[in-house]
Amino acid sequence: MTVLLSISGGMDKMMNDMMTELAGGIGVYPADNPLAFMTGGGTPFSISYVDDIEEIDHVESVRPMALWFIPTPKNEADTFGADFSDPLGVSLRGVDLTQDAELDGPTANIIKGRGLTPGNNEVILGNVLAGYGRAVGGGYAEVGGTFVLLTAENEPVTLTVVGIFETGSSIYDQYPYTDIETARGLAGISGNEINFIQIEADRTENVEAVEDAVATMFEDEKVPVRTMIATDLLQSFKEMLGTFSRFLWIVSLVAAIAGGISIFIVMLISVIERTKEFGILKAAGWSNRNIIGSVIVQSLSVALLGAAVGLVLGYVAGIGVDKYVNFDIAVITWALVLTIAGLGLAMGVFGGLYPAVRAARVSPIESMRAV
Repeated sequence: MTVLLSISGGMDKMMNDMMTELAGGIGVYPADNPLAFMTGGGTPFSISYVDDIEEIDHVESVRPMALWFIPTPKNEADTFGADFSDPLGVSLRGVDLTQDAELDGPTANIIKGRGLTPGNNEVILGNVLAGYGRAVGGGYAEVGGTFVLLTAENEPVTLTVVGIFETGSSIYDQYPYTDIETARGLAGISGNEINFIQIEADRTENVEAVEDAVATMFEDEKVPVRTMIATDLLQSFKEMLGTFSRFLWIVSLVAAIAGGISIFIVMLISVIERTKEFGILKAAGWSNRNIIGSVIVQSLSVALLGAAVGLVLGYVAGIGVDKYVNFDIAVITWALVLTIAGLGLAMGVFGGLYPAVRAARVSPIESMRAV
């Protein structure tokens, strides 16, 4: 139960962090490929679009990119792509190395290996993405690892991982990056073209105005583009995760009820075995309230001890889950601790109430006769 609820809380935290990080983000991509913001492709457009966008009010930064897709191999015989634990694959992001360094992007935050050499078919991986790859046993996820992609012309190209980076952003650290020249070569686009632009608005409240200005600016261009506010894309994922989170809560509540039933059975057996003892206590002057209180206290003690053990075991299991996925997905918070403790108290009362009432109904005379 602790593990399930910690994962639910971790997913909520992850999505909220991502929504905060992308609050000012807008993506611009070819109109003839609705999934170009994820996979690359589509008709490339002129890099001059970047200069035009920079003139729009409330634009803080504009990053030109060339995207290409790293598919997940379909089977062991498939030699193209790399498995980063995503069944759909991931997009390889080609960036201008000088601009990326100035903006303190991935290329400026190498923690292992080295940076990129332009036009040399080299890749750097976010530490989260590399962790996903290592978790499934991929040697390509280490510095010096390689994997093969098909270019737009169906030519195989071997890419070499030369570094691992960590920006601290849950967005950047889940992607592979290369220089824009290499990405252009893979996507088959010329040196003055790109297929993605990442825009950051200066303030969250100006995002929609910037998006409208971009859409209007290029609606009559030879190569039309689409725009997408990053948080709109994440909203659908957040709704799906919300459904999954509710499912985890239901499973957790079922587990809590099962725990309450277990306490009920244990306490009922205990009361039956101690019938003579309760009769003697009543004969000695104990009231029904005293009897009920003693049984409820015992039931609550069992429940709270179980909750404490569950929290400890859940914390240890959560560490294992985090190490496996290389991401802090199992989050133990004080709210979770209080929730587990509250459910423990509720199940303690639920499991001990009837046995306590039964103990209070014991007849002292009948108990004494059985002694």
